[in-house]
Amino acid sequence: MTFYATITLDPATRLGRVHDHLYGANLEHIGRSVYHGHWAELLRNRKFLGDDRAYVGLSEGLAHQHPSFGVVEPWTALNPDAERVLFVHDNTTFYTGRQSQRITILKPDGGLHGVQQAGLYLSQGTRYAVRVVLKGQGQEATVTLGDQSWFIPEVAADWQTYETTLTVDGTLEDGVFSIAHGTEGDLWIGCASVMPVDNSDGHRPDVVAAIAEWRPTFLRWPGGNFASAYHWEKGIGDRDKRPGYLDPAWNLWEPNDVGTDEFIALCRLLKTEPILTINMGTGTPEEAARWVEYCNGGSDTEMGRLRAANGHEAPFNVTTWFVGNEQFGNWQVGHCDAETYARLYLEYAAAMRAVDPSLNLIGVGVPTDLYGRWNELVVKGTQGRMDEISVHYYSIRTEKWDQPPPAEELYWPKVAAAQEVAEMLDETWRIVSEHGDPPPPIAFDEWNTYVGGKPPDFFEDYGIADALYVGALMNACLMRADWIKMSAIFNLINVMGNYRVTPSAVWKTPSSLVLELFTKFRGEEAIDCTVHAPTVATPAAGNLPAYDALPLVDAAATIDLSGNTVYLSVVNRDPERPATIEVKDIARQGQGQIHRVTGRGPQALNTEDDPNAVIIETESWPAEAGALEVPPHTVAMVVLPVEGATDA
Repeated sequence: MTFYATITLDPATRLGRVHDHLYGANLEHIGRSVYHGHWAELLRNRKFLGDDRAYVGLSEGLAHQHPSFGVVEPWTALNPDAERVLFVHDNTTFYTGRQSQRITILKPDGGLHGVQQAGLYLSQGTRYAVRVVLKGQGQEATVTLGDQSWFIPEVAADWQTYETTLTVDGTLEDGVFSIAHGTEGDLWIGCASVMPVDNSDGHRPDVVAAIAEWRPTFLRWPGGNFASAYHWEKGIGDRDKRPGYLDPAWNLWEPNDVGTDEFIALCRLLKTEPILTINMGTGTPEEAARWVEYCNGGSDTEMGRLRAANGHEAPFNVTTWFVGNEQFGNWQVGHCDAETYARLYLEYAAAMRAVDPSLNLIGVGVPTDLYGRWNELVVKGTQGRMDEISVHYYSIRTEKWDQPPPAEELYWPKVAAAQEVAEMLDETWRIVSEHGDPPPPIAFDEWNTYVGGKPPDFFEDYGIADALYVGALMNACLMRADWIKMSAIFNLINVMGNYRVTPSAVWKTPSSLVLELFTKFRGEEAIDCTVHAPTVATPAAGNLPAYDALPLVDAAATIDLSGNTVYLSVVNRDPERPATIEVKDIARQGQGQIHRVTGRGPQALNTEDDPNAVIIETESWPAEAGALEVPPHTVAMVVLPVEGATDA
């Protein structure tokens, strides 16, 4: 049974210019977002960082030494024999960082001994570029990839890079890569790499192609929390020589394979704007200024020459930068009080703008007046030199529960969560406006629902309810376009990701489909949009309050500069009933279109086995047609040709 609603549009009342930065995403070094996400490298821990296995079982014992003792995880020993072979994570002789993998054969037995890594997805007919950096004593080394072998006849006594291309005969879902030798003496492995030859500047072409169908207007990188201990200069130059390290933000080993140059290359492939977050945790203003010069300086500058030497003559022209990330939080590297942050912001901003005065700098803010009246103190302390103030907010927050609520209990809380977000943004703006003259616009640069994602993967099962949340949240940003200049979902891939990626597949979440519609179909200015619809009471969940009267329909609208096309975004929150909506006070003409994100029920979500349970459907809506029909649990983007409107 349908329900009825009205949407009244006033194209002459403009709410604000819609900034391109409303349609972005975060890309952070965490979990399988970058590595084993968009980056095409197959090997894990290719630089042999970190710890090995000490013993079998929970504690040490005389007979408990692990057969792969001395082999760093996730590598394992190939043909271990404690009496004949010694495996060593060598901290004396190494190629990069402070560690290599050594295989010492004490008593040859005619067989091969070495290290191996399983779990590689190898596709039939795919050409793989294989690279190993070795140091030895003249022995032959054998490298295998799946069903293929490669023989290096004589390993030199100093570090040498050896490269070849291998093509496996058949598809292997659990392929193995190994490096071994059979001669008495030492073989050191500095690093190794297996990457499909058909990569796109190091990135997976299938992942790039999927994201390009949305084409977020910008990507914010490298975090997030990760940014607060990231030293960019260690992430440029020869990838094999870049030192890895244990990231203190997420306690994960960072190989430094994806740095500034690789991130810019990804943005160029996607035709999206790169936005960077500087390290205010363990960094310095001087380090930040050098990064600005590396990205934006001419080839006559010191850092510009370094960029050119790394293969990039033309400047990257990164114009928007975040000065720190969540410094208010005790989880953040470089956590500090608000007044100290404001002082540091001015120091960093001065150093960065001395290199490039045109920078758009975004400072750290908080929701409402949390964290000791942070916004008040920071806005006052930065003395009008902050171009925008950042706000992060995650909805519901049951991820730390031992058992998050079942999905069927979260439908209404998820669709209601956008209401809380809108209220939070209004209160934040009220506080910022009280203390800034003029107040800095808001950059709402991290948001999402956060229900069950746990480390190290932080996977979330985003379904139809999340799509409705995203639609209503984006509507809230559009209706506040005069003071919200940025919006970015967290995160792009896998970790609370818009895109889910496995070694063999990539698919879109319903949230991604909604953002695809909002980004593709949009005008340059937001216009007045009033909704009258039935309401529903929704339950509390996690940190989200209950609502007595949540409207079943949510909407916003933008218009192009010519005044000839209106883009109306509509969310029908009802899980079962279609909405019949009268769109009032505009003069429709010609053939409109309705693009809908819709699924096979209110709990629908896309998976690797069923990537099209939620899809975008399109149909025409001619001017002579009647009311707008929006199916249940649907986000619709309606493209309406109208008679030209004039500015108010």
